[in-house]
Amino acid sequence: MFSKELENLIQATLEDGVLEENKKAALIKRAEREGVDIAELEIYINSLLQKRARELENEKNAVRKQAEKEKKEAFGRKCPNCGAQVPPLTLKCECGYEFTSQKQVSSAQILSDKINEITRSTKDEEERNKLITDTINLFPVPNTREDIIEFLALSWPNAKKKGGIWGSKSGRLVVIIPTIILLIAAFTIVAKDDSITYGALFAVLLFYGALLYVPISLYLLNVDKSLLNHNKLTSVWRTKYEQVLLKGRSIRGDMDFQKQLDYYESMLKK
Repeated sequence: MFSKELENLIQATLEDGVLEENKKAALIKRAEREGVDIAELEIYINSLLQKRARELENEKNAVRKQAEKEKKEAFGRKCPNCGAQVPPLTLKCECGYEFTSQKQVSSAQILSDKINEITRSTKDEEERNKLITDTINLFPVPNTREDIIEFLALSWPNAKKKGGIWGSKSGRLVVIIPTIILLIAAFTIVAKDDSITYGALFAVLLFYGALLYVPISLYLLNVDKSLLNHNKLTSVWRTKYEQVLLKGRSIRGDMDFQKQLDYYESMLKK
C-alpha cells in the first residue's frame, strides 16, 4: 500500500509503541511527498499502535503470570482436593491428599546427604554426633527466599525436642530416683507398722531390688536410643534454624514470605 521506504520509516517510528508529534509530522511530510492519502496513513498508523499495545499487554500478562507461578512454588500451594494452603515441601495435606511430585531443595538436600553419609559410615555414637554437630554448625545459611523457606520446612522437626522430661537421661533420673525413694519409703512404713513378716518381705525386696537397680536403671536410661540421640542434636539444629530465620527476616520480601517465616517460627513453639 505504501512504498518500501515509507513502510520502513513507519515501522521504525512505531517500534516502541509511541508516536510522538515530531515523528508524526515527519511521517506526514514524507507521505505527502509520495502522494499518500493522509487519512489512510493515520488509519494505518492507529491500527499498528493498537496492535503494538495489545502485544505489550500480552507480554506484561505473561510476565505477571510467571511471577505468580514462581511465588506459589516458593511459598506453598493449594491442595487440589480441599483447597487448603499447603506449606512448601509438604508431601501430604491434612485432608489426606498426597502429592506425588515435589521439588527438592538443593541446600537442604546437601546437608541431609552429608548427615546420612556420616550416619552410615560412623559407628561410634559420640563421634557420629560430633561430626553431625560440626557439619550443621559449619553449613552455610541459605541466602535466597526459596532456599530459606524450604530449609525451614525440612529442618523444623529436628529442632524440637521429643518425649518431654523422658526425652533425656537427666530427665529420666528425675523420674527414676524419686520413684525408687517413694517405694523404699512405702515399704519402710509397712515394715515399721506391721509384723515381722512384712519386715522380712521388705528385706527380701530391698536385697533383690538393690541387685536389680543398676541393670534396670541403665535400661531405663538408654531405652529408645533414637529418641535420646534426636534430643542430643536438637540444640544445634535449633541454633541453625534460628540463624536461617534471622537471615530470612533480613531479606526484603513480600507479605507471603513474611507469613511463611511466621509460620515456621511458630512451629518451634507448639
